[in-house]
Amino acid sequence: MNQRVKWIDVAKGIGIILVVLSHAPVNDTLKSFLFAFHMPLFFYLSGIVFKPSSLSIGSFVWKKARGLLLPYFIFSFITYVFWFYVTRHFPFTSGDEIDPIVPFSGIFISTPVDYQLTYNPAIWFLTCLFVVEILFYVIHRISRDKKWIPYFLIVCGILGYASSIYIEANQLPWSILVSLTAVVFYGMGALTKQVWEEPSWRKTIVSIGILFLITYIAQHFNTVRVDMRGNVYGESWFFYLGALSGSIGIILIALKLYHLKVLSFLGQYSIVILLLHFPALNLVKASVYYGLGFEMNETNTLPWTLFYTVVTLLLMIPCIIVLKRVPILLGKPKPKNK
Repeated sequence: MNQRVKWIDVAKGIGIILVVLSHAPVNDTLKSFLFAFHMPLFFYLSGIVFKPSSLSIGSFVWKKARGLLLPYFIFSFITYVFWFYVTRHFPFTSGDEIDPIVPFSGIFISTPVDYQLTYNPAIWFLTCLFVVEILFYVIHRISRDKKWIPYFLIVCGILGYASSIYIEANQLPWSILVSLTAVVFYGMGALTKQVWEEPSWRKTIVSIGILFLITYIAQHFNTVRVDMRGNVYGESWFFYLGALSGSIGIILIALKLYHLKVLSFLGQYSIVILLLHFPALNLVKASVYYGLGFEMNETNTLPWTLFYTVVTLLLMIPCIIVLKRVPILLGKPKPKNK
């Protein structure tokens, strides 16, 4: 169990690095590759730690609201204020063209439509995960026999994909439409948590190469770049093939690197990085733009992308240290005194 927990943290650590990297100025091909699987990976990993509970639906909702919605609203307001006074005035953002009321309303609606989440685009994940957790909890409670869960997930997947075709954009609050697709990955994680074992290095290297090649090919032949936040998937077969192949590839890496403390640390506090990396990344961009005189379109090469990613992650360390002292802001109870 300890080893399994460690590799989950490491997988989250790798995943959050890829999230930051994909949000930095980056080559379009690499961005499309990462977008193909980095959010499905996080929903899958969230499903792995799902534990059946005897809590009433009301108690379960309250528990998840404290753990997900409390940090969502706290950091939505904090990052909105930062956006309003600082980052919206940067010339490489579209902030000055946006009515501040629009993103303020987005705090409560939590959809990416019409720049509603421009103050902190990555924060949508928390409200979507909240909906996913409740949806899967209900599915799990209804399906007394686990054999029915896959059928529920198939129905959700069909509805989720249909919504991406027939409903324009991600218009329902709290990414409700996206949750129909996200719960498929979450449910897969809950149902397959026991199958993972540490493979040999030889099998790992070969498997990772094949899996990432499949992800690249699937995304190459897909009709659009996947954007789960916007409920955009392209061709369903290519989407699921790329998402699962890339996610499994990262998990295999994590199973071999579960002892790396730096990745485990980043994974353990991935929520802090998720909540704050966009404002931090904009500050790094500003230092490059004002301090070094580079336009953003001049810095989308791999060395620059790695620079943005590393510096942004370094900025997250003091944030993590501070927030460890006030875990209530992250929806976590204070540790009991020994």
